[in-house]
Amino acid sequence: MPQLDLRKKPIEEVRALLERHKGLLPVELHCDAREITWLDFGDMHLRETFLEISAEELLADDANALSVVTDLDVLERSDLYSDALSPAGFIFHVGRCGSTLLAKVLSRSDRHIVIKEAEPVQQVLGVEFEDVVRDKRSLYFQSLLNMYGHRRLPVHERFFVKFSSNHVNRLALIRSLYPGVPWLFLYRNPYEIIPTSLEGPAWFIRNKNTAEGAFEAGLPIEAVEQLSDLEFSVQVESSTLQIAIENTCDHCLFVDYTQLRPGNLPRILRFFGLDVTEEEYDEMVAQFGIYSKSDGESVPFVPDSATKRGKVTDEIRQAIEEELWGLYLSLRNSERNLDQVSGAP
Repeated sequence: MPQLDLRKKPIEEVRALLERHKGLLPVELHCDAREITWLDFGDMHLRETFLEISAEELLADDANALSVVTDLDVLERSDLYSDALSPAGFIFHVGRCGSTLLAKVLSRSDRHIVIKEAEPVQQVLGVEFEDVVRDKRSLYFQSLLNMYGHRRLPVHERFFVKFSSNHVNRLALIRSLYPGVPWLFLYRNPYEIIPTSLEGPAWFIRNKNTAEGAFEAGLPIEAVEQLSDLEFSVQVESSTLQIAIENTCDHCLFVDYTQLRPGNLPRILRFFGLDVTEEEYDEMVAQFGIYSKSDGESVPFVPDSATKRGKVTDEIRQAIEEELWGLYLSLRNSERNLDQVSGAP
């Protein structure tokens, strides 16, 4: 893959390159080396599940796609692009709750930029490189959104960001940087989440006894090390739901997995202030019939709630009842639940 090296170059030279190649987007931060790798996506619409999958698809089709490396310090300019769109909405979520589906629904419009769990955003909002980003987290995050939200194509009008599940831990920070931006929180019945998280197990359980695991659970690592996988999974879920509830405001929307269906799409679009064409709407509705994690082919969606609930043991049931069920009901009964909110924020 060809590399254009702009390390140690003046910011004006970096800006000039980005103006010539508007498809360039950051794909990875190398915090230890203080570098950024960029990839030129051209006019690719980025409909895939994650930005990194879009990058893989691009390189599979064009191994010679332009790749650039710059200094990490370019993130100290939050206005690198003058044509960046302000965020039209944020998607937060717990795992396995339909967030990928919703992001892909919004992606069905060519007018929408939808950035899904970009690795550089994960790196800046996470804790792996805490020593590098701690004092500049806000600035770096705003710079990344400036980069991802710039109008790569003339048709672009709206910019959305779908975060990783652990980014709920940064909800207060993100709200302070982007006050008034509508944010939607997707959640699901814990009886359908906890059993499947334990299978495999899920990636956050594999990282349990690490700084990332402590960040997920909102506990000191010494406390996390004393938890079983079930206790840890429940703690992560509990912490996530509590943060969402504590940040309830007049421009948030709580959507249960069971509410994410075509009949509720008009209300979700209205919440984000979106006016779509009939053709765009039909495209969005069509996405509901496709398994959301499939890229490059249309795999029909098969409901799995009953299967997931069939894996609940007595131990799991007791843990959910004691720690999670009340929080779940709080979201279901909230005045900011989709069933209660019909208009824009």
